[in-house]
Amino acid sequence: MTKTIVLGSSYQTIQKKPIEFSDYLDTGATFSAFVDAASQFKHIELICKNYKNHSWDLMFAYGDPSNRNNGTLFIGYWNSGVVK
Repeated sequence: MTKTIVLGSSYQTIQKKPIEFSDYLDTGATFSAFVDAASQFKHIELICKNYKNHSWDLMFAYGDPSNRNNGTLFIGYWNSGVVK
């Protein structure tokens, strides 16, 4: 992990909250419970913060950028946008 220092100010460690997946859209076009972690994907795109004015965010996660059609649509929490 890279740490940064701002000269002339006191040192602060900012804790970033990782992305959390809550549910995913399955092939039957319904949302289902999800158990895997965001770290299992190479790419996660934030589509919409506060989707439909709720606290959930809409995200798209996939492994191979040349084969995005194998990706998964998630609702969850983008938080700080980092993966643990």
